[in-house]
Amino acid sequence: MPSPIPVTMAQPTPSGEGLLSGALPLPAGWERGGVAFLDPNCLLPVVMGQCPTGNDLKPTQRADSAEFRTYSLIMAVECSTLGGLDVAEVANTELPRTAQFALARELLTGAASERDTPAGVDPNPSLVGTATDLGAAFTSVADALACLESQLAEANAGRGGVILMPIGFATQALAERVLWRDGARWRTVTGNPVMISGGFDGRGPGDTTPPAATDPLYAYATTAVWAGVGRTDTYGDVAREVNTAAARAEQVGLAAFSTCAVFAAASTTATAC
Repeated sequence: MPSPIPVTMAQPTPSGEGLLSGALPLPAGWERGGVAFLDPNCLLPVVMGQCPTGNDLKPTQRADSAEFRTYSLIMAVECSTLGGLDVAEVANTELPRTAQFALARELLTGAASERDTPAGVDPNPSLVGTATDLGAAFTSVADALACLESQLAEANAGRGGVILMPIGFATQALAERVLWRDGARWRTVTGNPVMISGGFDGRGPGDTTPPAATDPLYAYATTAVWAGVGRTDTYGDVAREVNTAAARAEQVGLAAFSTCAVFAAASTTATAC
């Protein structure tokens, strides 16, 4: 199995829209197995006056390391040959339409990586496995969002970040007027981009299943997200004995995030349906 390549990840800066709104592009070569990088986003500045006193006023810090391996996004279609449907065209059309959902769900849960990683190899980090839970008792989405952003700013020294929201949380945030539109992107009142996807189902840290009806929906905050998909390969087969045609479109995909500071919060005003 190919190993992730050591890279320097692009730091959070304004960028064009990609697969996931607010995500940065992955560095060149990521398709060959993934990415391994040092995460400097929690290195904190030191402020010193003119006449410093005391010891250890310039402590050294170490950046966290992170490793994310690639996975496959697959759309497989089967149909009777009597219907005349071009199954290869359907597979090739529907895979890119659903790629952002698949990337968001794997970013949240790490389920495919957890299931399919070889023995002795750590699975990819996931949001539910990494985040610090700030609680689910906030009485408004505005309060939950304010706590997410303030905790992230404290941990990463104000570098900014990305807020990842399920649809229900984002809808309530808009109703509370704590999101604003910036072209094709949503932002919070601090200017951080908001990533909204059905792939974020609202489950909280440590959860292995989606929230039940009326459970609070969790949103997440991290400093940066990177995402990409590779070329599409298509495979087909016709079974004449049963008159079926099958096609499978596959892409290498990856979504990675800054792991040194990840937070999650929910509100009683945004619940699962």
